[in-house]
Amino acid sequence: MDYNTIRAAVTHSYGEYNSSMVTYLFERATELANNSQLDEASAVCRDALVFWKYSKIGYAIIYLLGLLCTIYLNNNQPKMAEHIFNTGVGFIQDSKDAGVDSDSFDNDINAFLDLKIEIDEALKEIR
Repeated sequence: MDYNTIRAAVTHSYGEYNSSMVTYLFERATELANNSQLDEASAVCRDALVFWKYSKIGYAIIYLLGLLCTIYLNNNQPKMAEHIFNTGVGFIQDSKDAGVDSDSFDNDINAFLDLKIEIDEALKEIR
């Protein structure tokens, strides 16, 4: 049995549970970020991403990636923000290429490009 088979079996058996966990953790991360608890918020986001791998949440994960990117940016970690930015943009493009039905592709790209401007400015400051 390979990784993809195991992942598919877990998603099939526990996908709804894992989707609920992603939603719950995303909400908690947002609360933590809004309360300036950025280290805690980023840890919760990372946990949400683990559950997402085994959930039935598809493209909507882009909002978690955007939040995580913003948290790293606001926590003076522009290199990590840039890494998450690249992951998010790649995910948007892969989803679009795969024919995922989303009316928000353009809005999501624009939101990520706005983040890129902030990331580039923050990177200039640390160089």
